[in-house]
Amino acid sequence: MLDFTKILCHRFFRGLFCLFIFTAALSAVDKAPVELKLIAGGPQGKHVLAGLLLTISQNWHVYAPTPKGVEAAGFEPSITWENSENLKNAKVLWPVAHKTEVQGQPSYVYEGLILIPLELTPGEEKYPINLHLKVSFLACSSLCVPIEETLSITLRPDEKGDQVFEALKKREESCEGFSLLTLLTIALLGGFILNFMPCVLPVLSIKVMSLIKQSKKNHIAEAKQSFFITGLGILASFFLLALLTVVLKASGSAFGWGIHFQNPHFLLFIFLVLVAFSASLGGIFEIDLPSGLGTWLITHEGKGKVKDFLSGVFATLLATPCSAPFVGTALSFALARKSGDIFLVFFFLGLGFAFPYFLVSLLPQRFIYLPKPGAWMAWVQGVLGIGLALTALWIGWILSFHLSIWVLFLSTFLAFIALSLFWIKHHKKPSLKAWAYAAPLFLAAWGLSWVTPNTKVNPVPKLTNGSPTLEIWKPFEPEAISAFVKKGKTVFVDATAEWCVTCAVNKSLVLNDPRITSILADPNVIAMRADWTKQDPRVTRFLQDHGRYGIPFNIVFGPENPKGISLPEILTIGTVEEAFKNVGFHPTHNGLPNDKSR
Repeated sequence: MLDFTKILCHRFFRGLFCLFIFTAALSAVDKAPVELKLIAGGPQGKHVLAGLLLTISQNWHVYAPTPKGVEAAGFEPSITWENSENLKNAKVLWPVAHKTEVQGQPSYVYEGLILIPLELTPGEEKYPINLHLKVSFLACSSLCVPIEETLSITLRPDEKGDQVFEALKKREESCEGFSLLTLLTIALLGGFILNFMPCVLPVLSIKVMSLIKQSKKNHIAEAKQSFFITGLGILASFFLLALLTVVLKASGSAFGWGIHFQNPHFLLFIFLVLVAFSASLGGIFEIDLPSGLGTWLITHEGKGKVKDFLSGVFATLLATPCSAPFVGTALSFALARKSGDIFLVFFFLGLGFAFPYFLVSLLPQRFIYLPKPGAWMAWVQGVLGIGLALTALWIGWILSFHLSIWVLFLSTFLAFIALSLFWIKHHKKPSLKAWAYAAPLFLAAWGLSWVTPNTKVNPVPKLTNGSPTLEIWKPFEPEAISAFVKKGKTVFVDATAEWCVTCAVNKSLVLNDPRITSILADPNVIAMRADWTKQDPRVTRFLQDHGRYGIPFNIVFGPENPKGISLPEILTIGTVEEAFKNVGFHPTHNGLPNDKSR
């Protein structure tokens, strides 16, 4: 009986102790380790800013989003706004998180006072936004507590709160750990690599011909000056691109590297210019200024300089369809920073692109060898003319997505008539009359893109036509990606365009390879092709949501990484296979090759 009493007392006090610990834990939870509050920001261009303020108690932390492509422990926070009024779209601008270790695993957390900026797009700018947020976080200390709340606020167009703008500025300055020096180095390297992309070859052809013509006169000093002025033209063009980017960002409009190739008016203009240049290099005629204007420019030493400067501008325009390695990275981080940094990044992109031209201009004359003139020059000129003609055909192919084939044919026909009249009036002696005959016809050829409606061409069939993976690709539905992943599917998105040369290389060498098509054809894989040949707000928003402002862009979503793993601009079979493996893809055994067979 005594032993029974001892056992009963022992269990009673042990239960009382456990009850005390449990009550203490509940008491700690009741103190609300995280307080949430919505605050107004104010208008910014076409957007309205707001902020979600987190006041996190001492010794507590809240799990932040894990950076893309990084494996870390934690709980992904969630912010949704389905029941809001006058809200077209919203973007959460997550602050840079603190990296730490939780139970030996890397984790990204928020601590102390954190303000999360929200970039809101109103349906009607003059009316207030009734914002209703449903937030979900996981707060942890010695124990973890889920935080789920619904918050509301009315944002009026005339309201402004400096606290949100300060938090946004702090986020821009942090730039996810990238220092400005690192960013400028990446931009310089990316601009230099652009020189080796196929888009720039036509302009290099023009510069080679310029150098050959200088060899006839043995004017090395003039050749060096020509390259220097071309470099200045490149820098001036990148300055204008930076200015356009800052203006578009301030207005809230979409920006992307190469978006002018979505404009049929720009494309038709470049097409006609390339036709004229290829005809000139082919020896049909030489484009020259009227004798009076040419004499004036020669007197003022400006005739060749204007051509050299414009060739630099032309090089920049043609380089933008190519997204070389590091260019996308530099642009992505630049657009997350302030305007001054955007100008600096574009300047270093231009400096890297113009580096070969400046290098030639600064080399001592003894290191520059100009070949002696001869019959070989006509052969080289013809080959370069063919190269430009092929580039014009490529631009014409892109135009077929915007204009009907009859409009394109009529525009080309008018251009050839203009060139013929130019040759007839110009081949004996450069005159203003030749330009007076040719210029109106060229303007009429270009004007067809303005007076005729754009054709409603669906580019998806063209993008996949002739490809062995035609039946693999599904329509782009970004809103369905999370639902597919929750069902255990792996989603692969290929953001591409017909004017993107790097995209074409990726398709030819990697995405159409049997090892990759076998993965994409797996029943558990959803392959989506997001076409950006023509302006598509869904694709633009998808790119910007993932911190990208140009293509190619490829990303893989899967059960083990629902946020997705972004791939580099230049794909390899190994990187694609590794990304599928890291998101939890397991091939089905239905005759398709599995991991072992690969």
